[in-house]
Amino acid sequence: MFWNPFLRISLLVLLVPLILCEKVSPKPGLKGFREDYKSITETCQAVGFIKKCQSNTGKSMVAFDVRMRNHRRNLGKGSKVVFDKVDLNEGQGYDASSGVFTAPHSGIYVFDWTTLTLPGKNAFTSVVVNGSYKSWNYCNDRTKNLWLPCSKMTVVKLKQGDKVWIGVNSGTADIHKQYTSFSGYKL
Repeated sequence: MFWNPFLRISLLVLLVPLILCEKVSPKPGLKGFREDYKSITETCQAVGFIKKCQSNTGKSMVAFDVRMRNHRRNLGKGSKVVFDKVDLNEGQGYDASSGVFTAPHSGIYVFDWTTLTLPGKNAFTSVVVNGSYKSWNYCNDRTKNLWLPCSKMTVVKLKQGDKVWIGVNSGTADIHKQYTSFSGYKL
């Protein structure tokens, strides 16, 4: 009866998946899946099938998000808007004392800034790269009684060492501290 071909095939069909599953992933659950996937990803990166996005030390990761501790009043044309409260500074490119971001690596960067004008005031700001205005944000409260939020995002190509900041491009700027921010990251 054991030699019956039908029974032998049935027994093999039942036992082979159990034996193979045991050898494929001895680690149960999600933790095992994550460890197996990490190992496969590292192998694929080593042979060049997957481009490595960042180093294990995080040196190639560049991102910052900053805010202001105090309102800024009567900032004149050409002034830097200094964001002195740092929430994130991966890559250490942002200097809170000067308000300047220095590109640690060449590449394409995305910058976003939001200003909230004080009631009845204006804030005409720009992203400034090495002293040149690259993108403009026109925040003008013509009604004289609104807290006016204005946001802008821009993409620029930078070389290592290029300097970027938010500057006042016209008139004076009167900016609320809490809802004003500047952020950027390398693609």
